[in-house]
Amino acid sequence: MAPATAASLSPPAALESGIGIVVRVQGVRSAAGEVVAVLYGDNPDDFLRSGKRLARTRVAAARGVVTLELIAPRAGRYAIAVYHDENGNHKFDRAFTGLPTEGYGLSNNPRIWLRPPHLTDAAFIVDVRPTAVDISLRY
Repeated sequence: MAPATAASLSPPAALESGIGIVVRVQGVRSAAGEVVAVLYGDNPDDFLRSGKRLARTRVAAARGVVTLELIAPRAGRYAIAVYHDENGNHKFDRAFTGLPTEGYGLSNNPRIWLRPPHLTDAAFIVDVRPTAVDISLRY
């Protein structure tokens, strides 16, 4: 998989309520359910923790590429987690082993083996201009 790219977009420089992040989720395997994107801030203790997100958005799934938008409150370091909620239960489902049973991905598309991901694996910088991030799902 190719690494995520965080590229600045041109107009407008910043949204009144924050800075836009366009999230392009690649590799969605079906149109069932929804694709969910979650934005986390720079605190490693908050990363992937329930109730610690800064923003979340959901859109109907489509096979291939799905585009979502998140709003960062200000310039800084952030990380994004995405998942394909294929069964539409509004949860990120896992097997009894703890491994994901639904497609998932992180900003920077890190390869994580035998451990949970860390903020540093997925962190990227948002400046004052809108940003685009490409994330590939893994099933």
